[in-house]
Amino acid sequence: MKNLKSVIDFFTLSDFSSLRSIEGLAERHHEKWSKNYSKWSYESTRQKLLSAYWTRVVPVHIFTLFCIVLTACFFFVFRQEKITELLAIISIATVIVYFSLWLWVYKPIYMNEFVPLLSNAIETLSGAYLKELDDVKKAQYSAITIVLIHIVTNKLAGFQVQEGSKISKDEMAKLYGISERSFHDALNTVLNADWKPTKRMDTEMADAFKKAGQYFYATGNMKAVTLLSDIQTDLLISKKPPAI
Repeated sequence: MKNLKSVIDFFTLSDFSSLRSIEGLAERHHEKWSKNYSKWSYESTRQKLLSAYWTRVVPVHIFTLFCIVLTACFFFVFRQEKITELLAIISIATVIVYFSLWLWVYKPIYMNEFVPLLSNAIETLSGAYLKELDDVKKAQYSAITIVLIHIVTNKLAGFQVQEGSKISKDEMAKLYGISERSFHDALNTVLNADWKPTKRMDTEMADAFKKAGQYFYATGNMKAVTLLSDIQTDLLISKKPPAI
C-alpha cells in the first residue's frame, strides 16, 4: 500500500502540495547539502529546490507519462508498417500534453502551492535553527563568569597572574567564542576591581559568582570553591583587586 501511495503521489504531484512533505523534503536536502558545502544557508536550499522542480521533477514526470503512453500504444495499436506515423502522432500528442500540463498542472501547483509552502517550511526550519542558537547563547556563561572560572582554574594549575595583561583577551575570545571587547571589560572588572557599583552591575556580579560556584561545585573541586569565595570577598566586599 505504501508503494502504491508513493506511485499515486508521484503522478498527482501530491508531495508538492503538502506542507508536511515539503518540510521533510527541505530538511533532508538541507542536511545533505550542508555536509557538502560549508556555511550552506536555508535560502540556498530554497533556491535549489525551486530550480529542481523545473529541471528534475517536471521532466521526470512528463517523461514517465510519455513512456507509459508509448508502451501502451505499442501493446495495443502496434503495426510494423505504421510505426513512423505512430511515433509522429505520439510526438505531437506529447508536445500538446506537455503544454497542457504546464498550463493546468505544473505551473498552478508551483505558483499556488509549492512556492508558498516551501517558503513557509524554510522559515520554520531556519527559525527553529535560530531559536536553537539563541537558546545556546542564553545558556552560555557571561564573560565575567568565564573570567572567574579561567582565573581560578589557572591559579589551581600553578599559573601566577599578577596583571590583567597577563591574560590575553585575544586568546580567551578564540577559546570561548565571545568578543574581545567583552573579555577586555570582564578582565578589567575582575583583575582590577574596575567597575561602577550599580543595581544592574551588582546583580551581574552576584550572578557571575553564583554560576562560577555552581560550576566548581559540579566538578567537586572544593579548593576552587574556596579560592572563588576569596575573590568574591575581595571584589564585592573589600572593593579591591583579588589577591591572586
